[in-house]
Amino acid sequence: MAYREHGMWEVLEVLRRAHRGERQRAISRTTGRSRKTIRRYLKIAGKLGWRPGEEEPDEPLAARVQARLRPGPPEVGPSESECLLEPHRNQIQQWLSDEGDGGRLKLTKVHDLLKRRGVEVTYSTLYRFAVKHSGFGDKPTTVRVADVAPGELAEIDFGRLGLIQDGLLGRRRMLWALVVTLVHSRHQYVHLTHSQKLADVICGLEDAWEFFGGVPARVVVDNLRAAICKADRYDPIFNRVFEEYSRHRGFVIDPAPPAMATGKPHVERQVPFVRESFFRGET
Repeated sequence: MAYREHGMWEVLEVLRRAHRGERQRAISRTTGRSRKTIRRYLKIAGKLGWRPGEEEPDEPLAARVQARLRPGPPEVGPSESECLLEPHRNQIQQWLSDEGDGGRLKLTKVHDLLKRRGVEVTYSTLYRFAVKHSGFGDKPTTVRVADVAPGELAEIDFGRLGLIQDGLLGRRRMLWALVVTLVHSRHQYVHLTHSQKLADVICGLEDAWEFFGGVPARVVVDNLRAAICKADRYDPIFNRVFEEYSRHRGFVIDPAPPAMATGKPHVERQVPFVRESFFRGET
């Protein structure tokens, strides 16, 4: 059944005519509303405490009647459990924020602390309250990274693969992967090495340039100790040999901001997949 809009002025006109003592048939003939609709108006107004002939209807009363006629679930007040949590809202927000002395607490810990204070609510009730009033569970805003032109940018990063048996030395050694990813095409090259020394970085990059058939204009490096002597957001200090190597190959070093994976998002996502695929099926 289609919903028919009930205007506030039409509701007020019906209530005024009913207040003057007009019969429902006459009101229906004059206003064009059915007697069933008129009875709904009067029934809702009666639930709101209004009686025909006792008090002149006004616009606020008609607006309240109109609000009751709108489709959708009725507005409900806070539940009993929410009323128990309401006096502790500021404390819950402080526990779930990073501004406290001990840092952010887990929601399970907050649930235990509330129990110690005599607030007995279920975990699901606390979760809904925290989502509604404290912004709990909100995901951080993501920003789309602008794409680059072909051959403009490459990202490199080391990933730890794990221990592997060295047949020559007769012992297990740590194996690392230098992952080089072209940002535009997402093509990547993986160079395996047992250390992260500068010679290993340059050797891996040389193999990658040969594999790709060229050298990109910029290379975003993680804050590798072999390539970066001092990691700084605005004034990093590069290793002298690595800087000369970049000039020789014709690319610009673009260091990632310290302690931020967002400076090299493309290669950062590939390192775990390289580790998983390398040891897949191995014991």
